Parts: sequence; C-alpha cells; structure tokens
Amino acid sequence: MSFFAAFMGSRYLTKRFSAHLIVCAGVVCLPQLSMAQSLPPADQNRLQRSLQREGAAQSQQLQNDRQQARARRTNAGRIEMPADLLSVSEGGPCFDIKRVDVSGFERFGKVADAHSNLIGSCATLADIVRSLNAVNAHYKDLGYITTRAYLPKQDVSDGTLSIIIIPGLIEGYIYANGKQADARIKAAFHGKRGDLLNLRDLEQGLEVLNGPRSSKASFKLIPGEQPGGSFIQITLTETLPLHGSLKIDNTGFDNTGATKASASVGIDNLLNLSDQLSLRIGATPFDAREERFSESFSGRFSLPYQNWLFTFEGGASRYFFLLDGTNQNFPVEGQSHYLSLSIERLLWRNKLSKHYAYGGIKVSRSRSYIDDFEIMSQRRRLSTGSFGLRGETKFGAAQVQWDVGAKFGLNAFGAQISAESIVGPQFRLIHGRLDVQKPISNTPLTYSTTLFAQYSKDVLPGTEQMSIGGWSTVRGFHQDNMYGDVGAYWRNSIEWTAIDHADFRLKLTGGVDAGLIKPSELRSWSQDYLIGAHFGAKATFGKKVTLDLQLAHALSRPERNLPNTVSAFEADKTVGFASLNFIF
Repeated sequence: MSFFAAFMGSRYLTKRFSAHLIVCAGVVCLPQLSMAQSLPPADQNRLQRSLQREGAAQSQQLQNDRQQARARRTNAGRIEMPADLLSVSEGGPCFDIKRVDVSGFERFGKVADAHSNLIGSCATLADIVRSLNAVNAHYKDLGYITTRAYLPKQDVSDGTLSIIIIPGLIEGYIYANGKQADARIKAAFHGKRGDLLNLRDLEQGLEVLNGPRSSKASFKLIPGEQPGGSFIQITLTETLPLHGSLKIDNTGFDNTGATKASASVGIDNLLNLSDQLSLRIGATPFDAREERFSESFSGRFSLPYQNWLFTFEGGASRYFFLLDGTNQNFPVEGQSHYLSLSIERLLWRNKLSKHYAYGGIKVSRSRSYIDDFEIMSQRRRLSTGSFGLRGETKFGAAQVQWDVGAKFGLNAFGAQISAESIVGPQFRLIHGRLDVQKPISNTPLTYSTTLFAQYSKDVLPGTEQMSIGGWSTVRGFHQDNMYGDVGAYWRNSIEWTAIDHADFRLKLTGGVDAGLIKPSELRSWSQDYLIGAHFGAKATFGKKVTLDLQLAHALSRPERNLPNTVSAFEADKTVGFASLNFIF
C-alpha cells in the first residue's frame, strides 16, 4: 500500500460506483441512476462551488507555503561594505599627463574608465589619488571588494602614468574555530581557490548557510599569502536543528469545518548541506467527522547548491461534508494528492537586485464522490509544467518583488482527464505578480501593495483557475468567491508598527482590495468584480507567539440573480479572521 493510499484511509480504497456527469450551463449535472437521485439546479450550483472552493483552498495553501519559504531566503541579508578611500593633502606640484597605462585588469574583461580625466591635464598627487579611488569604487560596485588600484614606483616626466590593478583572489575558506572547509561550505559558496573574490558570491553563500532556521553565519576576510589574496573565515552559530509550530485559525469553510488546526515540524541539515525538511499536517478537529471534516498532510525538502535551489514537495488531502439538498442531504467526499519538483537558479545579483529563473513539474491526482458515486467530470490526473523569471530589488526605500511565468499541461506521467470534462488537459496560462513595500515619507507608516494577473485561452482545471474573494486575494469575502480562467486582483494596505519592543510588537493594518474575473460562456455573475475593505491587528509576543486578527467588509459584490448567471453572494458582508500561532 502506498503512503498516499494509507493516508487516504481504507474507505477510499474500496471499489466505487461511477456516475458520469455532464456539464449543463457551466454546472455539474447528475443524470438519473438507480443508485442516486438527480440533483436540482440549486443543489448543482452549491456542489460545484463547494468543489471549486476546496480545490482553490488547497492550491492557495501550497502557494502560501512557497511564499513563506521564499521570504526567509530573501531576508538573509545583503552586506554593506564601508568606503575605503585613499587621501593626501591638496596642492603640491602637478604633472603633465599625456597617457595612462593600466595593467592587471585582464581578468575583468575591460579597464575601468575612471582615469581618463587625467589625460591632457596637469594633475597633482591629490588628483591622481582621486582617480585611484574612482577605480577602486568601480570594482567595489561590481562586488570586487578586495581588488585595488596602485601606483607603482615610476618617473612621470615623460607624461606617462602607470596604474596597476591587483585583483582580489580567494585563497580558501576556513571556519572561525579553525576547522577546514567541509561539504557544507563547498555547497554554499560558488568561488574556489584562485577565483576573483566577489562580495555578491559571498552574499549568496551566506544566504545558503542562513537558510535553515537553526543557522546563523557571518564572514570575515583574513589576509592571504599572496598579494591581493584573502581567506574567507566563516563564523557559524547553530542551535537545535529541530523546530516546529502549532497554528489554529478560522480559514476553513462551513461545509468542511470552519476552524482549522495545523502542526508543522522542521529538521535542518540532515545531509549537512544547509538542506531543510518540513512536514505539516492540518485538520478540522472541532467538528463531528460524520458531518464534515477536512484533512491534509504535506512535506517539503529543499536542497541548495551554490546558485541553485532544488525543492521536492508532496502532499495529500481529503474532505467530507453533507450537501444540503432541496429534498435530502447528499454525502460528498473528495481526495487529492500531488508530487512536485522545482528548480531555481540565481542568474545575477548586484548590491540592489537579485534575479532568478525557475521551472518545475507537478503531478497531481484528484477524485470527488457524491452519495458514493464518483463524479467522473471531476476526476483529474494532471501533469503540469511551469517556468518563469522573478526578481527582488530596491528603489530607494522601496522593496520591490516581481514574478512572471507560465504553466502548461503535459501529456506525461499518466496525465488524463475524463472525457466528460470540458477541461483542456494541455492547457496554457501566463501569470504575473508585483509586490511593493514603501515607507511613506515623514510618517511611521508603510504602504504595501500586491498586483496579480492571470490569462489563459483554455478551460483550466479548478486548481489552476484564478479565484478572488478571500484572505489571500480580495479581503471582505470568505464563504463566497468568484473564479475563472482570466482575472486580476489588487491588494492595498497601510501598515503602522504601533509598538516595537523586543518582547512585544503590534502592527496595525488597513486598506482596500479589488479583483476582477473575466466572464465566460461557462459561468458569469451579475457583476464581474469584487471590492472589499479591511482592518487588522497583528501582535507578536517575543518570538514565539503571534496573534493575528482581521475584520473585512464587502463593499461591492454580486447581489442579483440574473438569468443564466451564477447565484448571488449570500454570506455575510462582514467577515472576521483570527489566527494564533506558536513557534517552538
């Protein structure tokens, strides 16, 4: 028995009856069978929306986990190096400079054009030193912090000035306690002995070492044995490589359980390569299982290697609820599992920006049942490929992150979609995301915004459709949402850190969100957009406990039931979110 089968439980391994469903005006219809009754149109709508909402919630959880892992790597830190300027007294004799000969720059490809102002001038020693500082600043900006420009002993009476560039080189790595470099160091740092020493490479290596929560690394440059050579001394402080968290919130839905609890555990450096393993289990423990439940399990293993990051993920989930029918209640069950491999590579970085390319493959399976009959149009065996570019940069005080990419269905790894389904198995979609955080001048406030958009010409499976209306998209909605193949949303918040102490931190937020879903022949609402306002408070006690409270209100939503449209939103216009998280 496979791991996923064991997780799903024996009831999902028994033989099921199959009920072929067809699509009628964009909703699921069940024909008359001896083993089940047909669903009235109102029940069909509720079923379709419930199934789509469960699939969207699972996809959003996976995306949130990836964003949190990415945020930890982003904050590993850039290093600011102090200015190291030569200085001499002004004045003194000047020298007619007709020509400047520069040597030692060959490993950099071209000479730094920071001395041309000397040619044709009568330059004092102070003028020449300023040019040397400009040359050094040029290499420093490129990350070559130990490369230096020097004046050799010379006679400039003939009008020729010689400048020597001594490249800064790596002579080796060593731990601060005297231990020699091991596989962990070699897997973190790109440069080897004899390579040019570049601060950007050191920053990347430190990000790798600082990736695990239990590790804290820094470096110091020790003069080497050769001119321009340096040893990189690594100070590595480690705590217990085991950590975990417990969380409870109300992000669940009424039909499968509103209150959700989850527990996660992480293990660092199993391979001594700055690798990370995390396991997470979630459930709705406060509901009667014979009426409703939702359960999930996921695992994630990330393995960095210099400029590369390999991530393996897998998970399984299942749910059960009673669909309130017009004449009777129908038991509805669902199960899904997935495996994925993603690869990301740092393309280049400077002191303000980092740019990456990424790609991956995901294999997923899902099935749904009603009254013990499988809904064949909801059976999914998907293989999905993805690729894209993303970046992080600073513009003044603003922090900017962007991501553009594409996803596509693959006819591989057993991919199959039921013939009754209208979903395109080899679908294509593109997406883009922009995140900006910027302090508001002369105030203690910070403006935070997210813009996301998706486009596809195909009919997408539910897990790839875009959904708006929820705490991760347009706040002000929870039980009701809109979804489709094409859409966009824009989130906006003003944040104020009201209290910021070592043992207590309080952040207040408020703003307005908006989202749009393009209507299609399959589904449309009385309006194709949502607008919501929100206010929240997030309190952090020490570094172990976080309480997050939010209140949101729907400002505009579908209120009318027009012919041939999805029914109007019925949930409360004002919704609340509460989350309590313990880290240990």
